Amino acid sequence: MKSTLKFFNYDSDTPSNCGQVLDIEFSSKSLHWPGVLLEKGSSPHFYPNNVYTPYFYFALGLEHDLHWNVKTAVDGMMALKTAPGDIWINPPESPFSHTIDEPCYFVILAIERDVFIESCTLSINDKALQFLNNYNVHDETIKGIMELFLLEAKSGGKNGYAYLKNLVSLLATHYIQNYSNFTDLQNARATASNFDQQQIDKVDIYIAYNINKPITVDEMADLLYCSKFYFLREFKKFMGITPYQYLMNKRLEEAKRRLSSSQKNDIASIGLDLGFNDQSHFTRSFKKQFGMTPGQFRNKTVKQ
Repeated sequence: MKSTLKFFNYDSDTPSNCGQVLDIEFSSKSLHWPGVLLEKGSSPHFYPNNVYTPYFYFALGLEHDLHWNVKTAVDGMMALKTAPGDIWINPPESPFSHTIDEPCYFVILAIERDVFIESCTLSINDKALQFLNNYNVHDETIKGIMELFLLEAKSGGKNGYAYLKNLVSLLATHYIQNYSNFTDLQNARATASNFDQQQIDKVDIYIAYNINKPITVDEMADLLYCSKFYFLREFKKFMGITPYQYLMNKRLEEAKRRLSSSQKNDIASIGLDLGFNDQSHFTRSFKKQFGMTPGQFRNKTVKQ
């Protein structure tokens, strides 16, 4: 069967047919994983020319060494030799051009941008994150996670939606921490702030243990033995958002977890338990953060 991955011409923003040459022997398409597609197959050649995908795109080389040429902004066309187990990583909407004149064998894992970013467990400002194309990546963690995706797809998704979410979260967190400017951003914030990660971790633990209770800025400041105003200033410098926004994000992430893991509690009860004034406040906040209402999110997860 043919690949169902989407490729687009970068200049015209119209669909590209470069993926039609990909012959897929196995796909996760029938599992209807939200925002996630895995394909295993081969191709006699591959000639994408200035195209992009809407995914974080991980291609794992299989079976044989592969000789190919890739276009770079600095060096023009560059010759590469890829061994089985090497990974090519391309971020969403980042154009690429390749010339592959020999058969290639691969597992491709494609995850839509919003799903990938929202799954990351790091405190990030995704608008400031930057990603690069990465060729011939030797990363046993990414390789192992991709193999777990493949095993889960071949089992028919027997471990369920929560397991799938955990795999995406593991991959997103590892990738953003190691293949983006996340660390540079953290270091820049840390240099500007008198706080350090150990102090933020202390706040995180306090929030986790008291997520069902009202939490004030004064209480968080007391944890770090500083005044409220000092805490507000230094926390914003370090994290890039206010303590209130940070706490709200933590409550909303916990709401997602509860909506996914149980049908016993009604939506209003989850919102009230997590400190939202009423169901309307909870619904507005949830939709603003995740682009769908709590009810829509629960219905989506139930179908998996």
